[in-house]
Amino acid sequence: MFKSKLNCILVILLVSLANKSVEAKSLGYAFSGGSARGYAHIGMLKVLAEEGIYPDYITGTSFGALVGSLYAMGYEPTEIESLTTSWDVQDLFDEHYKRKELYIGQKRWPSYGNFELRIKDNGKLDFPTGLINGVKLNQALAQVYMPASNIRDFSRLPISFAGLYLDFDTGELIVSTKGSLMQTIRAAISIPSIFTPFELDGHRYVDAGLLQNIPVPQVRQLGADKVITFKVNADLSEKNPDNLIDILSHTIDIAMHQSYESSLALSDLILEPDLSEFSSMSYDRAKEIIAAGERYARDHIDEIRAFRDSLLAEGYVFKKPQKIPIPEKYPILAQDCIGNRYVSSAKIKEYSRLETGKKYTAQEIVQASKKIWNSQFFKIVYPVLEPIEHGYKLIFYVQEYERRTIIANMTYTTEEDLNISGALELNNLMLKNSKLIAGFTLGGRSELSLDYVKNFGEFWGSYFRIFPYVSEKRLYLYDEDFYKISSVKSLEYGITPGLGFFAHDVAIAEGFFYSYRTRLYRDVSAVAPIDSLYLISGLGVKVYHESLDDDIFPLSGISIFSKFNFAPWKQISDRLYNKAVVDINAYAPISKNISVHGGYNYGTYFGAREESSLDPFYFTGSHGYRAYPRYAISSPQYYYYTLATILNPKKNAFVEIGVQGLNFTNENLWEFDQKLQWSFFTDIGYRTYLGPIHFSAAFSREYSPCFYLNLGYDLDLFWFSRK
Repeated sequence: MFKSKLNCILVILLVSLANKSVEAKSLGYAFSGGSARGYAHIGMLKVLAEEGIYPDYITGTSFGALVGSLYAMGYEPTEIESLTTSWDVQDLFDEHYKRKELYIGQKRWPSYGNFELRIKDNGKLDFPTGLINGVKLNQALAQVYMPASNIRDFSRLPISFAGLYLDFDTGELIVSTKGSLMQTIRAAISIPSIFTPFELDGHRYVDAGLLQNIPVPQVRQLGADKVITFKVNADLSEKNPDNLIDILSHTIDIAMHQSYESSLALSDLILEPDLSEFSSMSYDRAKEIIAAGERYARDHIDEIRAFRDSLLAEGYVFKKPQKIPIPEKYPILAQDCIGNRYVSSAKIKEYSRLETGKKYTAQEIVQASKKIWNSQFFKIVYPVLEPIEHGYKLIFYVQEYERRTIIANMTYTTEEDLNISGALELNNLMLKNSKLIAGFTLGGRSELSLDYVKNFGEFWGSYFRIFPYVSEKRLYLYDEDFYKISSVKSLEYGITPGLGFFAHDVAIAEGFFYSYRTRLYRDVSAVAPIDSLYLISGLGVKVYHESLDDDIFPLSGISIFSKFNFAPWKQISDRLYNKAVVDINAYAPISKNISVHGGYNYGTYFGAREESSLDPFYFTGSHGYRAYPRYAISSPQYYYYTLATILNPKKNAFVEIGVQGLNFTNENLWEFDQKLQWSFFTDIGYRTYLGPIHFSAAFSREYSPCFYLNLGYDLDLFWFSRK
């Protein structure tokens, strides 16, 4: 009996020792940073997944945190590839507002300014802390990571995950394992100087690559016994940096290399593809980089399989992660805003147009944040969902622009030579929901203007405007055949108060009163009139609709502007007249890169030629009928048609080719037997970071060829506010 019991005990001990000798190990993946070179992680993951290798823990730095977190959520490598390569990185980094997404009230001012600088409340200049704020990137990440909103502990993901980033103010290395996964990844990819530091809870965070670019120690701390390291960083000797971005990247790489050796020494398998032909900003070559990573892994498949087999021999059991569920819609039971100082939470919710108690898709929630950003009050807006009982609390994290902005602008045109201008813009400073723009122009024309607008409402409402100004310019005089014969200097000062109404994205209608004095004095011409002074006062009404996708290079949408002026009282006006202007332009895309443009422009003094000499129509030039120089002709009545094709062969490049037909007279414009003057034109445009470039040429039988070169934003900032 005793011997039987002893044998049982020995068997149990032997089984226990046998199980201990094959005790399962845990595997960790450590993904390095590398910016665009991080796409290679995806290619290597494809091969590892094919070989049945899956980790228990993942850590990542910078782009490695992005790829690693998506893999930790259970996405297949092919899904990660499809998702990340579908992003238009150039568009994510372009933080200019799209004209078609602005509210109709904001379209009273055109795109303007080569350079902007904000002023803090204490009067100090608010210099940018990075080239890119990241607002579009935040919104893209918010949509991607929204399915993980209910997972606040990253160890509960299909694969336990930690993302690394630095506290910018203290230098502390943060290993994030809890909270919002989206905010963790956004902090982890904040490359210093490229992106502004990511702000959260009073702290600023940046990419951890400076201290720990290959997070092997951290994945071991999570619990990994074995580690596969994915290294895609550039070696210092690979390239000679020759531009700002590459120099910044190279500077960061120098600091990174200090921590490489200790991390690599803790690795059990190092995967390091040759990516020397790619730079850290080669986002446009994402598929090539993924292919390079995959090719490297296949070339080293024997090494990978040997590592896998050694783990299996030690009792490791690979478990394929299950992808987290992706809800079709999210129930929003509460809303809040974090970070707003001057714009109320109620106003932000009004901009979002989301209602509490309803369900929304991830795309609808992100679109709501874009609507808030399009108010132009915020440099950062993105949504985060916090799980609460039976649903979610939607929080909009915002960072407001400073309310004071200095705008500098320099343009050159062959029509007005060099103009230097600027403006001081005050938003919501004098009164809530108000804008004041004080602007000046020096050069081919000189002007001081002050435009103050107080709005009542955001999408539907009313406003009042006060627009005082003083300007000095040349006024051109014309003979009986409407051709320019001389010029005089004109010193004009006046005021135009108005009361208007706006209807969401439909239209603006404004009634206004105007009164101005004009002093004409002799310029360089001996036939110009002697000094004279006129007082002109009257009433007017203007109506405006616009749905253009862009006001500089439109490819779709419609703009309609009409204005009527009446000066009917002798008591307050030296001249009595009626005046009307109508401008209609429509753009219809017929394919991805081709649009058709049709336009109709009309102006009349109703045959009153004498009155038109005080304020002549300038309907020719680069922004009008192109076959005549800007001031070559003028008439009390005119109209012209435009029909053109616009090509957009590549991003930011545009070519317009078309015809125009013109009629001008002081007789009845609507007689059908009148013949049009026809001309052909072409316009080549390119959008640069500092402003647009236009080169135009026009040809007609009536006049010699005309050529135009326009550099910068040459549109009138106050065009809508004028009388």
